[in-house]
Amino acid sequence: MDIRQWRTPAIILGILVALYLYTQLGEARHSSSTDAVFDLAPDEVGRIVMTTAGQRAELTRGDSLWQMTGYDENPVRQWRLDSFFRSVLGVERESMVSANPDKWGTYGVDDSTGKQVQVYNRGDNLVGHLIVGQSRSNFQSSYIRQAGADEVYLTRQSIFHLLAADSSFWLDAPPAPDTTGVEG
Repeated sequence: MDIRQWRTPAIILGILVALYLYTQLGEARHSSSTDAVFDLAPDEVGRIVMTTAGQRAELTRGDSLWQMTGYDENPVRQWRLDSFFRSVLGVERESMVSANPDKWGTYGVDDSTGKQVQVYNRGDNLVGHLIVGQSRSNFQSSYIRQAGADEVYLTRQSIFHLLAADSSFWLDAPPAPDTTGVEG
């Protein structure tokens, strides 16, 4: 067998392999990596505290039901909790946008303008404290900063709207009083 007859197919194969590797490395360079912010399952959460512009909402888990502190008679909307657990506990951070504390106000993650959320486990140990700001250029994302850290990250989805600190967001209306059978 003559080796010269294999030279052209080998060169073509080498070029194809080189092109494949070049495109794979190029795609890897342009993709963004994501990291989960919370490493906690919904059934491990015992308490959630949200603070927004001086308002504070605290949700606590009883044996199986959630209650808002100060509103024991009103049930917490389960679909709001489910949405919170899915979106906030499942939030992923993408790229770091700043590590400069002077820029926190620009991203809405300073202590005075950002929405804060503290998540505690069932043992009442703090497992996460985020300060969240809304992206002004992309309303499908939020900015987040871990309390005590300088780095600000962009999230894959917006969680800003889920951190309301008022009771009307979290609670069902109280049941209407039963007036049947009452004589006046």
